Amino acid sequence: MDPVSIAGLAIGVASIGLQVYTGCIQGIQLVITALNFPEDARYLNLRLRMEQQRLFAWSEASGLLDLDAKKREKVLESNTFVLHRQTILDLLVQVECLFKEFKEHQEKRECLKTVPDQDQVLEKPEKDAAEANFPLPKRRRDFIRKAMRSLKETSHEASQRLQWVAFDKVAFELLLARFSTLNDNMTGILDQRMQVEIHHTVQDTNRGVLQLHHKISDLSRLVMALNIRLEASSALPTSQITVAKKRANADGLEVLSQLAKFKAFNESIESANKRPLDEATAKHLELGKPGEKRLLLDRSMIELDPAADESDQPRCEAVLVKDGVRKKVWVEWKEYDPQRPGDSSPPKNVIVERVSKLAALLNHTPKPEDFRTPHCLGFFDRGSSNGQQDEDEDILNMRLGLVFERPLDSGLDPSLPPVSLHELLETARKPPVTKRVKLAHAISKCLLYLHAVNWLHKGLRSHNIIFFKTNSGEVDFGKPYLSGFDFSRPARADEMTDIPGPGDDIEYNLYRHPSAQSTNPDERERFKKSFDIYSLGVLLAEIAHWSTVDKVLGINLNVARGRPSFALKVRDSLLAPDQIAELGACMGELYERAAQKCIAGGEQLGLSEKDDETNDAVAARLSMVLHEDVVKRLGEIQV
Repeated sequence: MDPVSIAGLAIGVASIGLQVYTGCIQGIQLVITALNFPEDARYLNLRLRMEQQRLFAWSEASGLLDLDAKKREKVLESNTFVLHRQTILDLLVQVECLFKEFKEHQEKRECLKTVPDQDQVLEKPEKDAAEANFPLPKRRRDFIRKAMRSLKETSHEASQRLQWVAFDKVAFELLLARFSTLNDNMTGILDQRMQVEIHHTVQDTNRGVLQLHHKISDLSRLVMALNIRLEASSALPTSQITVAKKRANADGLEVLSQLAKFKAFNESIESANKRPLDEATAKHLELGKPGEKRLLLDRSMIELDPAADESDQPRCEAVLVKDGVRKKVWVEWKEYDPQRPGDSSPPKNVIVERVSKLAALLNHTPKPEDFRTPHCLGFFDRGSSNGQQDEDEDILNMRLGLVFERPLDSGLDPSLPPVSLHELLETARKPPVTKRVKLAHAISKCLLYLHAVNWLHKGLRSHNIIFFKTNSGEVDFGKPYLSGFDFSRPARADEMTDIPGPGDDIEYNLYRHPSAQSTNPDERERFKKSFDIYSLGVLLAEIAHWSTVDKVLGINLNVARGRPSFALKVRDSLLAPDQIAELGACMGELYERAAQKCIAGGEQLGLSEKDDETNDAVAARLSMVLHEDVVKRLGEIQV
């Protein structure tokens, strides 16, 4: 067949497919928006929404949705609508019939009835999505609106909303199982590149769902919805999906489930509502009993390394003595100052409470492997044991120590102390590009997950990226640990911010966004996720050059100390055309663009000046950009 005929066939098949696909979306939307959905089965509605988004992801990857906007390029670039024309149309018809027959059967059994759509939810998908706390990109939102208006013009259905009279859970679960299988089959006929695109798009959507869910009951529903998908994935015959792809899909769902459980734990220790959780929910989310585990250690249990006992370094090695067992650990310090009238920094009791919550969060399991945070065993107060602040007390004693366990890996040398990225940048030979990209990808993914559970780091710099050396004395750059949680806090509008002191080290300020550096409350912006992302950008520049940022920019730290203007100019200096070009020369174009977005922030991250990053919708959008334009791009780099 000649190229013109092939192109005509592809467009013809895709056009028919688009008509059937529109019918699919209409049928799904009618069921999704049905009123009186039982509270204890809402996780099934959430699962259906997630499957609908998988179908949307398929239509975007295949180019079918582009055809609705009169764009033919993607359809023509692929041979999908030629080689698999019959299969595609057959599967789409099956999806359309599945929902049509389900609706008719439930109406016949009088489980479903139609009522007037008084709120016009069917024609306002954004309203339905907001009520369900479900992310719905504009493109998909517009398609649903157009499809439902088309249905209204051809029948009375779009003006009539479904309502459950008696919910048929068994039939709904069967509907979900069949729809999920059809989605799997439709994905399976696409080429590997498109399947990967769908996988990433679905993961973006799922992270958006996580971002919009805060209530523990909602997070519990999300975990239940993910478990349905995991069970369906594990039951798929190998012939329908490759073993590697099956594992990748399952891993993605498991990570999201772990993040949802982790976020639920975070919400449980942060919640102002101290009513005990019901046992079933706590067990399902693996919450344990957070209120009973403060992790406050007696300081007599900690034996500090004598060499570090009088040091002002941010971390030191120590031994934890518990129940007669000696365990080698390391301690990270969080300083506090005597509270005086007019102080803008939080009082000690607030800092202790925050560190207590942070210790609980970093102690909680399970957490995803890619979270890359050390396991916290508790914390202790090195200050006065009577709880009173003594003005004559040594400043080195006025700090809290977070106690961390060394990784339980037989391949690591137990005698060697952790080493920071900052130390390696100053002393170690530059690693190959592949290892540097691997490191950058691991750190960016860790930050993505930290933000996904609604936590700000606030101290992201090379001093706080640490490694444990192997038995051969080497460092695995793919396994960094994120430490230095001294100023960390939840990303909430009502959370008090710690203000670094005016004498704060110039080395640290080089990593802070200019808007976060002023100690004047009227001039300083509240710390937010985009500031963490900025710090990530500075780290990416350091990793590219394998040099600390002061050396990259030619800053003399002795001259700059005590002169804030040096640190305030770092952002502009890193964004200078020569610096950006040098990034590309060192690491390639994908790396250059990812680093530039992080450092530039604002519009580059999809943000406007008026955006409130504590707003769920804004946070979800920022998370998607961080994944799509930074984490994903770094993962795609091939050397």
